Amino acid sequence: MNVIKVRNKFEISEFHLIPEQLYKNEKNWIPHIKQDVEGVFNPKKNPFHKNGEIERFILRENNKTIGRIAVFYSNRKKSKDDKITGGVGFFECVNNQKAANLLFETCVNWLKNRNIEIMDGPINFGEKDRFWGLLVEGFNKHTVYGQNYHLDYYKNLFEKFGFKGYYNQHVYCKDLLDPFPEKFYERAARIKAREKIYFQHMQSYDFKKYASYFVDVYNAAWATHHTFKPMQTEQAEKMFKKMKSVIDKKLIWFGFYDKTPICFFIGIPDPNQHLKVVNGDLNTLGKLKFILHKTFINSEIVSAMVFGIIPKFQKLGLESALANHISEELQKHKYKTVIQSWIGDFNPKMIKVCESFLGSNIYQKLTTYRYLFDKKAEFKPHPIIK
Repeated sequence: MNVIKVRNKFEISEFHLIPEQLYKNEKNWIPHIKQDVEGVFNPKKNPFHKNGEIERFILRENNKTIGRIAVFYSNRKKSKDDKITGGVGFFECVNNQKAANLLFETCVNWLKNRNIEIMDGPINFGEKDRFWGLLVEGFNKHTVYGQNYHLDYYKNLFEKFGFKGYYNQHVYCKDLLDPFPEKFYERAARIKAREKIYFQHMQSYDFKKYASYFVDVYNAAWATHHTFKPMQTEQAEKMFKKMKSVIDKKLIWFGFYDKTPICFFIGIPDPNQHLKVVNGDLNTLGKLKFILHKTFINSEIVSAMVFGIIPKFQKLGLESALANHISEELQKHKYKTVIQSWIGDFNPKMIKVCESFLGSNIYQKLTTYRYLFDKKAEFKPHPIIK
């Protein structure tokens, strides 16, 4: 077996062909879009290159490609003791521990040469909203855009090498026809009775205005997180612009007290409902297929990307009122299911909101693993957010 550093177009093509070979019999697998994956490796499209470095490899045996992996680090990503944490992602491999170990060892050596002592995976050289975590439960279910889908034996490949679970990621699902918990409606009614609180969905493509609303709530809601870095309005505006091709304005909601934004819900019609017909390639033909499928096949699944409430209005029932209002509106527009972006088990408050307040069920589980190079070092799971 030979590990080969990806350098030319032919090797990049091999890098993308491996999943097709491994997942060809997996009916629930929807390939990541090649252009999205390549964007991670492109310094012009991925700002993480400014503060880090990434390399990718393929593994061959008898002239056949049997595995791939990417390894990277970013000065943005540090452990609690301020050590830079490296990462691996885009891992794919045949069911062979020796092959997997060779890929992992290549990454360990690459990181050691850069004085890095911790390796997380599978994660993304970028934000956590995509390509993050190893799927360990829910292989028989639809996977939303940007989320990883894996073969069930990958868990053993990671753990037998020595990776340990750093945190688990819960993906929640809400069937809009299922009633909410009884207390949910009481909390929603209390908020609805307050005249100065109201909800409004995106009315136009004035992304600067909505980015400002989003940032005001986001920065207040996440300020207590130990790794939090405030978001700038320009960043949020770029996020909205990037989503424009898939936005349904009726899925982006803001709550206000008087005229001050106090909460938000950001959702999109899950693109994977339509991307499954393009075979992972949004070239000209792929875009045409996507548009045609989207035009003639109704979207029924909402991918809930993020929601937040400023601290002052938390624990008052605002999350119930917002969810109740949105649920009623979504059903008017023929949506049936909301699948929420993953929530780490280190965030018990958000898990309680999903399970107790919203009545959502765990739909899939993923795990983010950590590997310590120093075998004598104490392994600590991700700290709980209090």
